[in-house]
Amino acid sequence: MLGAVFFLCALVIIVRLFYLQVVRHDYFMSLAAKAQDAYRELEPDRGSIFVRERGREYPIVTNRTYYLVVANPSKVTNPGRVVDTLSTVLDLTPEEWPSIAAKLSRRSDPYEPLWRKVTKEQVEKIRAAALPGITDVRESYRYYPEPGFSGQLLGFIGYSDDRRVGRYGLEGYFERELAGAAGSERGVADAYGRPLAIGKRSVQEARDGDDLVLTVDRAVQIAACDRLRQGVETFSAQGGTVIVLQPSTGAVLAMCSVPNFDPVLYSEAKDPSVYNNPAIFEAYEPGSVFKPITMAAAIDRGAVKPQDVYEDSGEIKLADGKRIRNSDLQAHGLQTMVQVLEKSLNTGAVYVVTKVGKEAFRRYVQDFGFGKPTGITLDAEVAGNISSLDRRGEIYAMTASFGQGITVTPLQLALAYEVLANNGTLMRPYIVAERRHADGTVVKTAPQAIRQVITSRTASTVTGMLVQALEGAYDHKAKLNGYYVAGKTGTAQIADPAGGYGEEVNHTFIGYFPAYKPAFVILVKLDRPTKVKHAADSTTVIFRQLGEFLVDYFQLPPQR
Repeated sequence: MLGAVFFLCALVIIVRLFYLQVVRHDYFMSLAAKAQDAYRELEPDRGSIFVRERGREYPIVTNRTYYLVVANPSKVTNPGRVVDTLSTVLDLTPEEWPSIAAKLSRRSDPYEPLWRKVTKEQVEKIRAAALPGITDVRESYRYYPEPGFSGQLLGFIGYSDDRRVGRYGLEGYFERELAGAAGSERGVADAYGRPLAIGKRSVQEARDGDDLVLTVDRAVQIAACDRLRQGVETFSAQGGTVIVLQPSTGAVLAMCSVPNFDPVLYSEAKDPSVYNNPAIFEAYEPGSVFKPITMAAAIDRGAVKPQDVYEDSGEIKLADGKRIRNSDLQAHGLQTMVQVLEKSLNTGAVYVVTKVGKEAFRRYVQDFGFGKPTGITLDAEVAGNISSLDRRGEIYAMTASFGQGITVTPLQLALAYEVLANNGTLMRPYIVAERRHADGTVVKTAPQAIRQVITSRTASTVTGMLVQALEGAYDHKAKLNGYYVAGKTGTAQIADPAGGYGEEVNHTFIGYFPAYKPAFVILVKLDRPTKVKHAADSTTVIFRQLGEFLVDYFQLPPQR
């Protein structure tokens, strides 16, 4: 009887072994393979961003290495010990423990991120604890050696689900190039889920991201931002923008706006609109800084000459009863075209645009680059709006002649003045001088001429008019000792959403110097200043301060 019992037991064991080893062989081999599988994503290093100063390169965005602690909950044998160890090493609060415990309880999930930005010292202590099912992954985080450099220019690293991606500015526009491509490593794992050196192993190497070297000059950028911040405070403005261009190439030497934000603390910004770069995102009615564009179109067509005169009666009456008046509400009698710019006469701009003709004026405005993005390699650029010039009626060209009824970006305006400074040629703006691939190859940006907008003779003529106008006009505060400056101010009323214009204004000054061999185009804009009424008393001051810095920094020889 006892022998029969043993026989039956042995038979059951044999049948069970046959079932497990033969019938279910493939299934359990698959489970074993999965249990021993080790997969690790190899993260590429994100590309760095550099600027130059006197021939040296300085990183303004680079990386610092941290670690991500990861769990495979199915292999965690003692969740309580994991929580205790991480709490001690990472100095976690009791309020932070439950989130880790919750992730460890998800037994069916093979990958649970537990904690980010763990230092090398901390991760070594966690490794020493030999916690089954706990591994770590190296991660790079952005580091900004130059705080306050310009958040809108650089952008920041945000999250899309669990993936870090570039947002806004350079980080957003060059996301794919900066990010590189992840690699992977697959092999055999030990009981703790860590890769073993033995067994089959396959590796696909990560491809690191490109480095960017900017056209921005470090010293010029710092000076521009400092002068702008001081100007915003001095003139009680809500914000402002400064752009410095190299007219012969289209290279951006500085681009700064206030208010700014810290890319590290981007989530703490009270208003997300601060992420947008006002130089390319905020289109506005420019006001009188547009008058030189109108004058250039007329001179280029032969419609007027600098010493031509018209009778300024102080206002122009339209067929519908509306009136266009000078900003000073005065009549000035006989005035030359130079005096139209010198005294910033709205009636003079209207006189000039009627000589040009609406259709020809619209074509010139488009050729100067207004109404479409400039193509600069920064995220979220807008086109502005000149669609009013497509409407029937002469009124739209008349108001546009002195910068009302159309909207433009600060960068578009700076580039239009660059046409005047560059013998009539519009250049494509660029801010990235080089892209350096991980394999060592370098792609350099070559200056690119877009089109000849006006003749070289027209550009020279308008430059002379602007110099003459600035010498004895409202804008004299922009003068630089030893140099001729060509430039114009604009005090532009801000359109009321309900219609018409309110009391608030924007101030703009755009100038270039040395006028007859220009090295720089500078735009200065202040948003809604309240301390002074006219741009001639605000933006000209900032222009002069920045101009004096540039003269000293680049050691420009005097022109006069």
